[in-house]
Amino acid sequence: MGYRSQVACCISVDRTRTEGEDGKVRWVYDKDKFKEMIGFIKLSRFYELWTRDSDKDSIGWRDGKFVMYGEGWKWYPDYEDVRAFHDMFNAMSDIEGISGHFLRVGEESGDVDEDSFGNEPDWDLFHSFSAISFDGQDYLGKRTTDDEEPQAQDATATQS
Repeated sequence: MGYRSQVACCISVDRTRTEGEDGKVRWVYDKDKFKEMIGFIKLSRFYELWTRDSDKDSIGWRDGKFVMYGEGWKWYPDYEDVRAFHDMFNAMSDIEGISGHFLRVGEESGDVDEDSFGNEPDWDLFHSFSAISFDGQDYLGKRTTDDEEPQAQDATATQS
């Protein structure tokens, strides 16, 4: 089975503030820059490997953002598709007006890798957090030993 991870990534075109004729402020992205970014991703080794061998529904893009997410992935640095992802992510960091955020959470406590680049990495789509996985709900509220303890004490007193 092996060690598994949750992995998330968002690479986005930086947005600029504009004011419409109605006076409302809007944050818009450069659609040509977005097409260029997606073109770069689609030409990368990562995209070639990912769309051939992996779950195609784990990646998508719209509204100026490329997004990737998956659970239970084997994310080892020596795997070809993982190396290709990191090569693509690092290459994207050199492009002006593009920002990225990457997060991997492993099975072990504290096993978190996070990386970002650019002026506006998107922190809204995902984040890591600490939690407790608790499977003892059936124990809560039950105190069976409370009733049994007096009987056990009585039994020892009669034996003496």
